[in-house]
Amino acid sequence: MSIKIDYDAADGAGSSANSSIIGPLNFSKDQTADEPPTSLVNERDVPCMFCDKTYDFHSRENGPDHYLAHLYLVHRLIIDEVKEIGCLASYCYYWKAKFRDDPPEKFCSAMLLNQLPDGTASSTSEKYFLLSDVEPLDAEIRQRLRREKLELVLTRHQFERTDRNFHRDCLYCRDYRSETRPDFIAHLYTKHYLQLGKPEHLVFVDELIETVQEKLNQLICLFCEKVFKDRPTLKEHMRKKGHKRINPDNHYYDRFFLVNYRHKQKPAYVPIAERKQESSVFVSDAESDSDWSDWNGEEQRTTCLFCAHLEADIAVLKQHMVQNHSFDFDQSVAGLSFYQRVKVVNFVRRQMHIHKCIGCGEQMSGYDTLCAHLSSTGHCRLDRESSPWDQPEYFFPTYEDDQFLCHLEEDDGNEDELYDSSDHEGAVIISEPVKASINIDAESLALESLNLQAP
Repeated sequence: MSIKIDYDAADGAGSSANSSIIGPLNFSKDQTADEPPTSLVNERDVPCMFCDKTYDFHSRENGPDHYLAHLYLVHRLIIDEVKEIGCLASYCYYWKAKFRDDPPEKFCSAMLLNQLPDGTASSTSEKYFLLSDVEPLDAEIRQRLRREKLELVLTRHQFERTDRNFHRDCLYCRDYRSETRPDFIAHLYTKHYLQLGKPEHLVFVDELIETVQEKLNQLICLFCEKVFKDRPTLKEHMRKKGHKRINPDNHYYDRFFLVNYRHKQKPAYVPIAERKQESSVFVSDAESDSDWSDWNGEEQRTTCLFCAHLEADIAVLKQHMVQNHSFDFDQSVAGLSFYQRVKVVNFVRRQMHIHKCIGCGEQMSGYDTLCAHLSSTGHCRLDRESSPWDQPEYFFPTYEDDQFLCHLEEDDGNEDELYDSSDHEGAVIISEPVKASINIDAESLALESLNLQAP
């Protein structure tokens, strides 16, 4: 959403300007400018690991089930825990490259069974192969694919929830065109009672709509999947039978629901003796070992106020600003309260974004010109007299997830003075209730994606 904000003397030098701020801004906005992909690799033409036969993983007639059956019947290979693989197509591409140079015995567990793959006749010591995460290389590729798939799904989900360039005709009425995918799904339900799922729970919506439209064009009922002679008969059947929804037993639709990408952790085995001890009501919290010692959070890096330089240590970043931008942050905000420091950070961020000097407020033509001006004039300092940064609009962060704001500290030496001053006498702070809608599935997947990051 574009927010128009008028700045008067706050911009410095007493000048007034109209600035259009896309806010809050995002440090990685250039990486998400294009439409994100819907798959990690080409899933329409997946080759067999051992031969030249190909399969379409988006098809029911020649999809992943037929691929796995081919591996077993022809090549006697079984893939363990297939449903736990983040992207089966990428997994198959990877092992095809490996089996091109090395035999299956190098990575697979060999099994001897007294039966042929098709079960038509008995045999003796038939050799089969099991590809599982017991092999360290297999376990590594599974974890990497699971992490990459989660990142792709979350990125695609966020894009589909906010993209306003959808513009698609309704499946039933031709006089309706939607700008967003959530509006399109809601229209199908409210106007035509077609239930595809809640918009906040869906992902890869374009492919889902294409699948539904293809079935309707082929006169196939979405729920019972029976074929009818004409469209009026199909519509009447779906209306009377209450079949205006997708078939929950058809696992092809699983890929369109966000909840199905949540990884199900296997419970660790606990000896019987320890189970009895843990179940006792006399076990205190001090005796339990439920702590955060196994937490492997990703180390957050902070962006410089004047450039795109990143540092994990805030002290190193402040030294970088002193050496490269002649700006001593600690000295500049000395004596300021926590909220004033927040204003300073957001003010500098915004001025650098709109290419204005933080000292004199002069408008520059670009970032390079602004940096040259700051270097030549020595304006990398705050104006304490006019205080253009001390405005209410700078309470709001210029960039979302700005880690610099997490490292601000109150000046302990002036804390009592600040709270005892007459300016704060009689001030009443009233908290306001925050109403926020959180997508539980997206939040769970985001936390799972964080946990899958390599330490």
